[in-house]
Amino acid sequence: MPQFEDPDFQRLAASLGDVTPTSSRSFDLVFDDNLCVTVSGHLKRPDVCVDVWCHDVSAYVGAPRRALVDTLLLLNRSAQAGQPFRVGLDSRDFIVVHASQAMDRLEGGTFGAWLIWMLDQGRRVRELVRTIGFENSRLAYELAPALAAAPQGDQ
Repeated sequence: MPQFEDPDFQRLAASLGDVTPTSSRSFDLVFDDNLCVTVSGHLKRPDVCVDVWCHDVSAYVGAPRRALVDTLLLLNRSAQAGQPFRVGLDSRDFIVVHASQAMDRLEGGTFGAWLIWMLDQGRRVRELVRTIGFENSRLAYELAPALAAAPQGDQ
């Protein structure tokens, strides 16, 4: 297995099987549903950071974009099961779900369980974005057909 700078991060990566480093302190994962994840060791602290790249929203403009940003800001105020995460929009207009934990808290199967939890949050955020953007056709609307002619006189 390729080497990472930090031996603890090396063990963490090895717990997932055969991963290919993208740098001396990070690796990427891609899942069957095209959910992409970057796992990296923090530069200055013994923390592990997970970024789940949920959705490209570069085509969102106007009211749908404002609704999306407002919703993401509301999500940032919440924390589930004592595991806070943040949702952001990067410079490429990709929505990312981010969290970090101390490496010493991720021994054994804890890292795998946390990664699965983060993937679940990423999938939920992606589904929310698709719903807000009417991408999955769950929310639909129809315009009523126009009347053939406006009423005339005393009809």
